[in-house]
Amino acid sequence: MKQLSHVPITVKVLYEEDAKDAPYVAYIPEFDISSCGKTEAKAIQNVKEVLEITLVKVKSEGRLDEFLEESGYPYTTSSASMYPKIIIEQFPFSFA
Repeated sequence: MKQLSHVPITVKVLYEEDAKDAPYVAYIPEFDISSCGKTEAKAIQNVKEVLEITLVKVKSEGRLDEFLEESGYPYTTSSASMYPKIIIEQFPFSFA
C-alpha cells in the first residue's frame, strides 16, 4: 500500500462562548472528527492528532482503504492522486 501524503482536509473552527475550559472546537467534516482546545491553535492541533490516531487505528485493523473511500477519498493504485473536489462559492441570501 502506498503512503498518503499531503491529503487535503478541511478544518472548521467554531467558538463556543459558554464553554469556559475549551471554547474552541475544530471539526474535520471529511472524516466527521472533532476536538476542542483553550485556543484555536490548540483545537486545530488536537483534531489533527485525533485524525492521526484514527488513521493509525483503521490501518492496523486493515480497513484504511475502506475508511478513506467512505470519507470521500478514493484510494487505489489508479486513483491515489484523486482527492475530493472542494468548491468555494458565494451564496446569495436576501433578508428582505
